[in-house]
Amino acid sequence: MTNVATIRLPKRFDYSSSAEFNARIAGFLDTASTITLDCAELEYIDSAGIGLLVMSQKKAQARQAKLVMINLKPSPKEILQLANLQKIIDLS
Repeated sequence: MTNVATIRLPKRFDYSSSAEFNARIAGFLDTASTITLDCAELEYIDSAGIGLLVMSQKKAQARQAKLVMINLKPSPKEILQLANLQKIIDLS
């Protein structure tokens, strides 16, 4: 299992993103060892979005996979760091 899958996060990552995001993560967890979350468009993330990331990381870890976030803009990156997400997810 060495595949890398990429998911582009929307401009707003909140509760309204959960169904689509969970479906995409679930689809990749069986085949990918690394799931890259491309945050180039991400401008807003709230506690629901952070919760989605934490749950996804737990699911990935259970399958010996990992999440990596790339192209983070300063504002969402600061929010993720305040939530200490860098301890469980690679915030490149």
